[in-house]
Amino acid sequence: MPMKSFWKGWLEQAASAIREWLEREMHSFAELAAFIRHHPDTVRQERTWLGLTYRFYSLTINGVSLKMETKVAREGKERILFLSVHAPRTKAAVYRAYDEDSDLADIIATPPLSQKTAPV
Repeated sequence: MPMKSFWKGWLEQAASAIREWLEREMHSFAELAAFIRHHPDTVRQERTWLGLTYRFYSLTINGVSLKMETKVAREGKERILFLSVHAPRTKAAVYRAYDEDSDLADIIATPPLSQKTAPV
């Protein structure tokens, strides 16, 4: 009997992993930045140090944690310094402005972030 429950648990785990893989969405870091900025549940903090203003954004949606840091220019335009996406059971995806290998156009896979609506 224990062997049967082992295989049942293994099959449920495999089915869950396949379902998560099929439901994933593809986003660029730039798209995620806009999503974070405009989402109504985003928590935004602003700090000014030595005359430089920084904004810190945090959003958790569907178990996915999104964090972003920006520097605000004098004219109010923001430059993204850091953006991270942490989802359960996956490696974190991170953009860093100072990293030559990072690009806001880089595409990453995320779990579903948008609300799904039932078909009519």
